Amino acid sequence: MLTRRIAISTVFIFFTSLCAAQSDFLLLREKMQITLDSIVAADALPGATLAAVLPDGRLISLAAGLEDVELKKAMSAGGQMFTGSTGKTFVSVVALQLVSEGKINLDDKVARYFSADKDAWYYRLPNAANLTVRSLMNHTSGLPRYIFQESFLNEVKSQPFRTWTPQECLAVLLDLPPVHPVGEGWGYSDTNYQLLGLIIEKVTGDAFYRQAQKRLLDPFQLRHTYPSTQRALPGLVQGYVGDDNFFNLPKKTVENGLYAMNPQFEWCGGGFVTNAEDMAGWLKWLHNGKVLQPDVYAQLIEPVNFKTGKPADTGYGLGTFVWQTALGKFFGHAGIMPGYLTQVEYSAKYGFSIAFQTNTDQGLGRKYHAHVQRFAQLLASWQDAIVAADEKAIRDNFKKQEDCWNRGSIDCYMSAYLMSDSIRTISRSGVTYGYENIRQNYHKHYPPGKMGTLYFDNMCLTRLNDEFYYVVGRFNLVFPEKNEPLRGHFSILMQKIGGQWLMVSDHSG
Repeated sequence: MLTRRIAISTVFIFFTSLCAAQSDFLLLREKMQITLDSIVAADALPGATLAAVLPDGRLISLAAGLEDVELKKAMSAGGQMFTGSTGKTFVSVVALQLVSEGKINLDDKVARYFSADKDAWYYRLPNAANLTVRSLMNHTSGLPRYIFQESFLNEVKSQPFRTWTPQECLAVLLDLPPVHPVGEGWGYSDTNYQLLGLIIEKVTGDAFYRQAQKRLLDPFQLRHTYPSTQRALPGLVQGYVGDDNFFNLPKKTVENGLYAMNPQFEWCGGGFVTNAEDMAGWLKWLHNGKVLQPDVYAQLIEPVNFKTGKPADTGYGLGTFVWQTALGKFFGHAGIMPGYLTQVEYSAKYGFSIAFQTNTDQGLGRKYHAHVQRFAQLLASWQDAIVAADEKAIRDNFKKQEDCWNRGSIDCYMSAYLMSDSIRTISRSGVTYGYENIRQNYHKHYPPGKMGTLYFDNMCLTRLNDEFYYVVGRFNLVFPEKNEPLRGHFSILMQKIGGQWLMVSDHSG
């Protein structure tokens, strides 16, 4: 009868907790939508999309404003836009996978990968003899930005539909002085990632985009992300060029299904079309240890200072920005392509990722990190409330065990355990498996009237993830006939099942 009552109670708790959790999740989603709407209105953006992936994998995908202002077409959640430089995260990861495979060494001289005969142009680049792969990836190379060279800008303005090879892009830098010596400064430059892309192709004998598809886009099911290699870009939403129109493009970037220029020159500087959902998911995969070996990942997130190029707590790693905020460290990137802006960030402390995209480049994204942090604050507060509720529930569980024990009810005390044959207790008397065996063991060793008084103290709770907690502490049994309490320590693994925290392993002694 007791087992049946507990089972019925567990089912009731499960559905009650499920409804409460769903209500809280919907409230979070509503707050994020209100925030997105307010940003679009305050910044006079045409439209925006936002996606967040929570630690448990749940996705929030939102949209606000308009995809096409003139046609009054609403922006759709999951609308596709350019990655801009957030696409460097793909390039960096392919390169770092090749580092793990022994095909690239971060401290190799870049010149090692370019033949003096076949690649004579390389040796006319600034700092050519001293460039390292690492200096390309963390922008300490001293290479100028090819995009903003006058000769390149003029050519794009006069021939916006031209196709460029990476070598043609880099040619505008030949024989120019460096910005600074290698490793003695920092300067963001797409040039670095064009060279990195060429190295990737040389060591793999394959096109970079094919490597990205095989290694990243397909395995991680980034179905809305593809290379921006032509003017016809399926699914690309209408974009709006802002005041800093350095390519002299039309205000509206898409006409008759064609982008206003050939975006192909961006290549490994960004070079993809994507959506916020894919980018939030991608960042979650990357920083959850699913993509890179741990030793290489550790180098990905080792930043250098934005001025000195020397190791620092925040700055730029190997294809990722590292920010320190009130919510802890964040890893991510910003990206721009005429008519579009993207900001992607991952919280090291909380384990969520956020991707924010707008169909305008107005302002060049100077506010976008702050905007993403507004959403991060909502997510962090929501998670903090969950953690607080979980830890209160766990402590309440132990308090209930004290109360049950002190009124002489083993069956009540055992309601804190998972009713399963898989649970176990480890004590001085040995290992006992199974709920019923543990229950009978307690009845045998602690008959009514001789159970004493129980209390727990020195408790420490460690959250392993949303489903498991590790709890250590001390138990104290006070018997009337003894002057000193019987004391021992315990370590317990607790699992959240049906919204209820239950003990699944108990080691005490």
